[in-house]
Amino acid sequence: MSNRSHSRTSGLASVLLFGRPTRGGRTSAVLLASLAATSGLVSGCADDKPSEVILAGSSGAGFSSTVTTGTTPWSTSPPDPSRACPAEQLDASVDSTSAGAGHTFYSIRLTNTGTPCTVSGYPGVSLIDATGNQVGAPADREIGAKGAPVRLNPGTSAVFSTRFSQPYAYNAEACQPTERAQRLKIYPPNDTGWLTVPVSQPTCGSERISTITVTGVSAG
Repeated sequence: MSNRSHSRTSGLASVLLFGRPTRGGRTSAVLLASLAATSGLVSGCADDKPSEVILAGSSGAGFSSTVTTGTTPWSTSPPDPSRACPAEQLDASVDSTSAGAGHTFYSIRLTNTGTPCTVSGYPGVSLIDATGNQVGAPADREIGAKGAPVRLNPGTSAVFSTRFSQPYAYNAEACQPTERAQRLKIYPPNDTGWLTVPVSQPTCGSERISTITVTGVSAG
């Protein structure tokens, strides 16, 4: 390629690239043609080796890639079996009842329906009426019956006992006997959630006298 020919071509390209009018006023059409010609000139001056451009997110023929996110697989630690069993994963039921010497006894079973956990200590117990309102005083703890920690695997149980004194053994004015109580409300040890089981038990309506005692949990 002569210097003269290269100069003429460069000059023409400069005129067209800067949008100067050409014969017939077809600036845009000639501009596109000039760009194509310029591209051809550049290609003609380059090496004859083929080149390939792969856009991000695509692959060429015979090209494969592995996409990674830069994160590690998500995992969780197993539940701690020493944690207190929450009420939401326990099922409460009356295991047995008995009566004697002016008292009624209920054995209550707590069954684990979830992951391994532990119950330990005294549950909270009170009586409630049909609308969920507490009736009388909550249970006192049975002295010398704190039980022992019980690990509950799924499907296993712990038990505790409640003892109800007959309200008629107390001064009527102080006790205010009532039969409004319809359910036993149970707070598992170390938890603020609760469970209920149906009972039919007269009690003192006054919160100044507790007619209920409760033992700690033990293996059932």
